[in-house]
Amino acid sequence: MKLTLIFLLLLLAATGRAQSPADFSAIDERVRTIDAPTPDSLASVITRIYTGDLEKARAIYSWIAQHISYNTAVYGRAVRNDARWRAGPDPFDTMTVWRSGIEMAAWQVLRRRVAVCEGYARLFKVLCNYAGLQAEVVSGYAKCYLERGDKFCTNHSWNAVSIDGRWFLVDATWGSGYINFANEYVQHTDDNYFLAPPRAFIRDHYPENLRWSLLQEPPALREYDFAPFRFKSFVKYGIHAYRPGTGTIEAAVGDTVQLELEVRDADKNRSISSDPFFDSTMLTASPASVFLEPSYQSRKVVYSYVVGDDPIEWLNLVYNNDIVLRYRLRKKKS
Repeated sequence: MKLTLIFLLLLLAATGRAQSPADFSAIDERVRTIDAPTPDSLASVITRIYTGDLEKARAIYSWIAQHISYNTAVYGRAVRNDARWRAGPDPFDTMTVWRSGIEMAAWQVLRRRVAVCEGYARLFKVLCNYAGLQAEVVSGYAKCYLERGDKFCTNHSWNAVSIDGRWFLVDATWGSGYINFANEYVQHTDDNYFLAPPRAFIRDHYPENLRWSLLQEPPALREYDFAPFRFKSFVKYGIHAYRPGTGTIEAAVGDTVQLELEVRDADKNRSISSDPFFDSTMLTASPASVFLEPSYQSRKVVYSYVVGDDPIEWLNLVYNNDIVLRYRLRKKKS
C-alpha cells in the first residue's frame, strides 16, 4: 500500500493532475467510521497505521470531508450537526491550557461538526500538526458560488501541506461537499481539491501571500483590471477611498508611482492592534513583491514608489503594520 501511494505521488508530480477517488478508497473507507473527542486523539487514531506523509494527509482530508458539514446558518440554516462529542470538554473552560487560537477553533469545529472555511482550514492544520505534518492556513480570494458582492478581497481560507518536503495545496471546504439551491449542505468528497495542481488551483484560489500560490511567477487575475486586491485588514481601518482606483498600474522605469488612502479616523486607527496572525513570510517569500510604508499619515495616507529596472511586479501597501492593498505593476517597454 505504501509503495502504491508513493507511486501515485510521483505520478501526480509528473502529470499535474489530481488523483481519482479510487486511488485512496481504502483510506477513505477506513476513516469513515473513526471518531474521537479531541484534536490530538483524533489525529492519533486517524493516522496511527500510516507511516507516509501522503497517507496521513489523505486520511485527515478524507475524515474532515466526511464528518464536517458547511455551516449553512450563514446562508440559512445548518442541516447536519453530529453532536455525539458536544458533551466533551468545553474549549472555553478557563482551566484548559490552549496552545493557540487556531487550536481553539479546531476544538469548536470538532465539537459542533459544522464550520465555515476558516474552521475547516484550522482543523486541517491542527490535525496535521498532531500527526507530524507541517501545514499552513492560507487566506485569500476565491471565486465561488458562496461569494456575495463583487469586491476583490479576502473571502476564503484553505491549506498548504508539506508532503515529503514538498508543498501541496488543499481545500477541505470545497472538497467536502456543496450547498444546493435549497441552502442544504450535500456531503460529497471531491478529490480536485486534494493536492491540487497550483496552475489550476490559482484560477479560483488567489492567496494573500503569493508564496502560497506555489508558483514562481503568479499570474494577475482579471479582477486587477478593476480594483486592487483588498487584504482582510482593509476593512478594520475604515479606509473609504484609495487611488489609483484600478488595481493595475502602468509605469516606465524611472517613473514615480503615487498611491493614496483616505481613512475615516486616523487617531482611532492608531489604537487598533495589527493582525496577531500576520503571516510574516509574506515580507520575505512573496514573489516579485515590494512592501511600501506610508511617508505621511493623517486622514490621507500617501505612498510613493520609484520604478526600477528589477523584477518587482506587486506593490503592497502597509498601514499600521498590516498589509491592506496590493496593486499589480505593469512596466511599460522603453
